[in-house]
Amino acid sequence: MGEAKRRKHLGIPPRIKKNKINEFDKLISWIPISKRQLSKYPYAAPVTMAIGLILLLVDLTSLNVGTG
Repeated sequence: MGEAKRRKHLGIPPRIKKNKINEFDKLISWIPISKRQLSKYPYAAPVTMAIGLILLLVDLTSLNVGTG
């Protein structure tokens, strides 16, 4: 007999899954993102850097226009 059937037969509620991130698996201790979750999106870091670079260039060009 499987565990689910045994629990149902005994009147015990189903098990609750624990979605706990291991402390060693975290990328940064205070951010709840693990290395495994980050590996699902390999292009996230370069895309974020590209967006930041574009915003920096746009900001620099708008600041330099007013000085003259």
